[in-house]
Amino acid sequence: MSQKSIRFLVYALKGGLFILPVLSLIVADFLFFPFITGKNFFFRIMVEVLFFLWIFGAVFDKNLRPRKSPVLLAFSATLFILFLATIFGENPFRSFWSNYERMEGFVGYLHLFAYFLILTSVLRKKRDFKILFGAMLAVSAIVTFYGFLQYFGKLAIHQGNVRLDATFGNAGYLAIFLVFHLFLTALFFYWFKNKWLRIGLALLFALELVVLFFTATRGAILGFVAGLFLFAVLMAIFSVEKKTRLLFASLLFLVILSVGLFVALKDQSFIKKNPVLGRFSSISFSETTTESRLTIWGMSWQGFQEHPVLGWGQENYNLVFNKYFEPKLYKQEPWFDRAHNVFFDWLISAGALGFLAYMSIFVSVLFMLWRGYKKRVFSLFESAGTTSVLAAYGFHNLFVFDNLTSSFVFFTILGFVHSGWIRKDGEKEEKKEEIMSNKEISGLSYLVVTVCFLVIVFSLYFVNVKPLLAAKNLLNALSLVRGGAPIEDVLKQYDKVFSYSTFGTVEAREQLAGFANAVASNTNIPEKDRGLALKKAIEEMEKQIEKTPNDARYRIFLGSVYTRASLFDKAEATFEEAISLSPRKQQIYFALADVYFAGKNYQKAVEVLETAYNFDKSSLEAGKNLFMAAILSQNEQYVESLKIEIENRFGPEALIDKKFINVYSAVGDYEAVKNLWFVFIEKEPDNAQYRVSLGAAYLNLNEREKAIEQIQKAIEIQPSFKEQGEYFISEIRAGRNP
Repeated sequence: MSQKSIRFLVYALKGGLFILPVLSLIVADFLFFPFITGKNFFFRIMVEVLFFLWIFGAVFDKNLRPRKSPVLLAFSATLFILFLATIFGENPFRSFWSNYERMEGFVGYLHLFAYFLILTSVLRKKRDFKILFGAMLAVSAIVTFYGFLQYFGKLAIHQGNVRLDATFGNAGYLAIFLVFHLFLTALFFYWFKNKWLRIGLALLFALELVVLFFTATRGAILGFVAGLFLFAVLMAIFSVEKKTRLLFASLLFLVILSVGLFVALKDQSFIKKNPVLGRFSSISFSETTTESRLTIWGMSWQGFQEHPVLGWGQENYNLVFNKYFEPKLYKQEPWFDRAHNVFFDWLISAGALGFLAYMSIFVSVLFMLWRGYKKRVFSLFESAGTTSVLAAYGFHNLFVFDNLTSSFVFFTILGFVHSGWIRKDGEKEEKKEEIMSNKEISGLSYLVVTVCFLVIVFSLYFVNVKPLLAAKNLLNALSLVRGGAPIEDVLKQYDKVFSYSTFGTVEAREQLAGFANAVASNTNIPEKDRGLALKKAIEEMEKQIEKTPNDARYRIFLGSVYTRASLFDKAEATFEEAISLSPRKQQIYFALADVYFAGKNYQKAVEVLETAYNFDKSSLEAGKNLFMAAILSQNEQYVESLKIEIENRFGPEALIDKKFINVYSAVGDYEAVKNLWFVFIEKEPDNAQYRVSLGAAYLNLNEREKAIEQIQKAIEIQPSFKEQGEYFISEIRAGRNP
């Protein structure tokens, strides 16, 4: 292969690498989970194509082959341990493939590793990384502009609140993206001395900082402050020039002063009322988010102790969450698939070995940075800045989980450190090696290229094309549901998704079960169509249970569909199996109680709901559910004692709820119905419907004149009700119940 051909190949590889940063801008509206899937499919397809070109080039040119460094060895060890954890984990299929919502798994890390190999083998020169970082900053500028458009109301905030999320759909993802790019902006400011470029970079830094602030992501912002503090400390300690030391000592003082002022003023109204600053002033161990994080970390520690060596396998945190569920989390999200702490996620995903391997990546890159600084490969600014941004990233990761956009930047920065490491003491570039002649190239080399080509083609189709088409068809199915399409058309669309047999099948089954439950509760839909939807959902969820029998989540889906289909025996058995997998999750007990309600087995419902209530008596919903079952069981003594307990715990109006009206009516306790309507009318005396309902209660108590009196008051409040109201009155006076 000629030198010219190799150069062309290298240009193609570099061009591909320089294009990759645009992944942060991709929002694939035509795919399920558009903020996640589009970015990941783009990254994977690009990496696979580049990987083949790289292998092809590396066969002929030894300069394109990877060179070892501590960080490459650490990353390789981490990937190997992840592979073992995937094989021996609880659900190897899920660990390998992940799902549309996350798109991580072993296959995700495999692509990141391939990217790292290509990056570190192709971009050997510092100027190459300057071009790549420049492309990343250009993308960052677009993202920042997008954030400002959201702030000024020109574009919607996808999370539906005041926290900016740009093209990420998640404020936390945007925040850590900006933290990394604030570092890159500062690095460019240090590298380039052009006046106008520096003005532009300073402006970009300021704008990125503003958008970071309005993400209101506490972990990232506090991480940025901590990183800034560390950077100032390192520069103040190690700088040779006195002027530089004083400058960064001043920065250090400014950071400390700013934090101190905030702590001193955090209880002031202007801070508490600010939607961003208020989130920081509310930080405490008793705050809901903090308390739930600590609880989840405790559950994670229990899960780690059960599988300490290789963990549960990637994407299996939900099994830990189910098994060790703490009932006080009931008010939070019903399902967590991450520990909201990257380090605990590694302990669960790959055990102590995986955690240590992951930490070795940080240790190795810090070793390389500061050894490189001593050997003058890296400047103090580069070493201190990279150390600080990694510290900020690590702090942020204490409270969240990772994603592709942050991992991409993280491994790109590691690639920059690697490229400096492989340059010898102060030597600007590595020594070039000759391109291999045709005689030197063995048949084995051609075999490697051929096999690699076949593997890439296979991967492009099975890893990307099929799942992408399945994601597109799944979104089409959901669009048909929203558009009110015929049931048969919706089910045919779901069949298309299932026909691809991808990792997306699991999420499609969940969506189908939700659709079937909604259809079953809609009496306007023909019974035949409702039956078709339920039958299909049952068929698919039963298949899912066969594949993942140890996951309570899918048993809840199946049990709920069984309940809607009036298959109460199967529903009961399914929920009991779910309880064996998640013995303290109230949601399952509530679902099982619904089965008993449907079968009018109220005593069983009381027993089940009493168990759920006793798990966490701070849950008013659990108390209300138990009280409802107690009324239906007609155990008056138990009802009265429970009422006293709930009202003492939650206040005298805790059981003032319209849902009890139907329950009291079902057991013929119209005196209780009447008393409830009295309370509602006291709160809304001009509500005509309340008056009519109170009249109905009087009628059931055979207090007919009082019933007429309430209907007359309803007519006074709402004159349009006069004709119907007078008809009711005439019927009551005639001795009939209208």
